[in-house]
Amino acid sequence: MTSKLRLTLAAVVASAALLGGAATAPVAHAAPTAEALAAKQALDGLAPQPTQAASVIDGIESANALMKKLGITPFTPTLGACTDFTFPSALGGAIPGPMTPGVGDLTFKAFGKAYDLNAVRKGEVLYGFVPVGTFDDAGTKDKSGMRVAWFNVNTFDGGFGEPMGGITDIILDAVAKRLTASGVPSIVAGAAVAPLKKSLAALPTNGARGGIVETGSGTVLSAIYGTIKKGDATCYFFPSLGIATAK
Repeated sequence: MTSKLRLTLAAVVASAALLGGAATAPVAHAAPTAEALAAKQALDGLAPQPTQAASVIDGIESANALMKKLGITPFTPTLGACTDFTFPSALGGAIPGPMTPGVGDLTFKAFGKAYDLNAVRKGEVLYGFVPVGTFDDAGTKDKSGMRVAWFNVNTFDGGFGEPMGGITDIILDAVAKRLTASGVPSIVAGAAVAPLKKSLAALPTNGARGGIVETGSGTVLSAIYGTIKKGDATCYFFPSLGIATAK
């Protein structure tokens, strides 16, 4: 699937290049100093290493397996407190770029020019969050209840409350955006990401969340926290903590 996807993306980008399409360089945005300080304060109690904790909380194995399938390094496990008086376990994690979860690195050269069509680019981190249990929210439009706090210890940049969304949508939208920025028409970009969409179709909705954050290169302290709807109930998840090393 990965080789087929790479060939498909290379072909459509090469076609766009022949038609005069030009790649647009991403613009870096420095996080406000006050926001970075707030994130740092929230993360002061962070453990020094991510925790592989499949045996710590019963039922976390499925979340851990999904993280590994996507190539995401798990953070510490956590618990949620729901308004229906249940307490589901959950697991967060992160993967730095350049990488596209589920398929690998989508960088290549065409006509002497380098292209990076990865969902997560250099200097970015994709955060993932997977609750254990029944959270079928395929019809939920607003999935921004889960948030990310981060602080880059090398650059002293940070952010607090970065919203997440449905993890499949986040990945597909990011790759489509890269294609469009490379001069590929949106209708062609949609067809090009079809193999990726097929490979991600196996992922459960199940409340899984994802978010891409421009952290810059360095060691990034991170926390994933927030809320997910569970039918008529709302679950409030305590932070899942970890460290990501962004290239």
